[in-house]
Amino acid sequence: MTEITDIQAAYIMKEKNMGEDILNSAEKVAIVLTQDWCPQWLSMQRWLPTIEGTDVRVYYLCYNKKQFFNEFLRVKEGHFNNNKIPYVRYYKNGKFIDDSNAVDKELFLGILV
Repeated sequence: MTEITDIQAAYIMKEKNMGEDILNSAEKVAIVLTQDWCPQWLSMQRWLPTIEGTDVRVYYLCYNKKQFFNEFLRVKEGHFNNNKIPYVRYYKNGKFIDDSNAVDKELFLGILV
């Protein structure tokens, strides 16, 4: 799991999309946008590292810990139209394929098939 950097988050806020460096880092990419206190995030955080070594790359951002919290929240809720956490976006070969909120490991991997 890789934490989204402040520079990458700034790109997301400006462009309303993920950067090519994230999208092209693996065949299958999942991006989790969340807040650190969220119980569903804490649950997902337990099993997400177990998919390391697969063809899936996971990025995450706990945006409530960032100075740009309010701006990022506006993008997430306004542009991505999701006001729940965690919010997960799935990409395959650099293209958006689906999104969800909290899911279990099997559903997570099933979306990326």
